[in-house]
Amino acid sequence: MKNICMTIYTKEQGKIYLTKKEQNNFNFNTVTCHRTDGPAIIWYNQNGSVWRESYYINNKLHRTDGPAIIYYYENGSIDNEYYYINNKLHKIDGPTIIWYYKDGSVGREYYHINHKRHRTDGPAIIYYYENGSINNEYYYINNEYYNKEDYYNLINEMKALPKSLKLIHEDWWVRELLD
Repeated sequence: MKNICMTIYTKEQGKIYLTKKEQNNFNFNTVTCHRTDGPAIIWYNQNGSVWRESYYINNKLHRTDGPAIIYYYENGSIDNEYYYINNKLHKIDGPTIIWYYKDGSVGREYYHINHKRHRTDGPAIIYYYENGSINNEYYYINNEYYNKEDYYNLINEMKALPKSLKLIHEDWWVRELLD
């Protein structure tokens, strides 16, 4: 395992170990990356520590119980993570992309529904300083950018709708996101 730089779990060939040279010549089109009980592809640093893990089901980035892609710093702490369902950035209850500083504090957060920037309870993109304070924010609904004032006006208009119309409006957002 000393010179292994990548492990791939496939439907066709099972587990494959690749050296750096083999990795550069490997044709990923010949296999279906797939694993249900862990990452389907694991990349390693030269020192043997894990650099990246990717979770695939039938060649699609997919994981329901955590991030589908995780990058690590050499010390083993998480550098950044990405949440995918069926090859699309997607998470309903939190950010889909999180970048961390080396000390573990959050550096950036991105929110997506069905691969579209979307959030109705705050900014869809947030940049943080290392001390945790917010550097910048960007507001999106259904992949459309809004300045902060227009965003909150739209959200408040929706909240003020009668319950029946609010449900129709929320349903429209969901249908638009799923198209």
